[in-house]
Amino acid sequence: MTALNKQALRQTAEKAQEHGVFNMDIHSETVLALLDELEAAEKRNAELQSENSYIRNRYKELDLIIGKNILVMQAAIIEWQATGDAKNGLAWIYNTLFGPGELPDEAEKDAQAYFDRKFAPIDEELMALHKWFWEQSEAERAAAGIGVKGE
Repeated sequence: MTALNKQALRQTAEKAQEHGVFNMDIHSETVLALLDELEAAEKRNAELQSENSYIRNRYKELDLIIGKNILVMQAAIIEWQATGDAKNGLAWIYNTLFGPGELPDEAEKDAQAYFDRKFAPIDEELMALHKWFWEQSEAERAAAGIGVKGE
């Protein structure tokens, strides 16, 4: 329903209400309430579409950043293998971290301990996300009446 049609319907219902002339099967208050609900739903739909576009673009951005970082690590290995100098390869990784200010603190000396400490909260969040995705998938399957073998 176009905005023009909705506005015409609204005006007709308002006039009918003012003049006390309306179909007995449907009251003008009902039509006006339905139009209000429709307008609110359309507004919310537009907001959700905008939010969806934003989220999709953020997802795409993250995918590209991850792809870039994988490419840098691959280039670092190629550089190391081609020159035999690990420092040349490491320069690729160093520059990737240095640019946005992501180098580790110079006081860090134990790489494994640093990794374990920093990775633990990331891994915890990843596991929570994986659980959420699994539960969503199971709920969708259940709603569609799709069972899992062995049930």
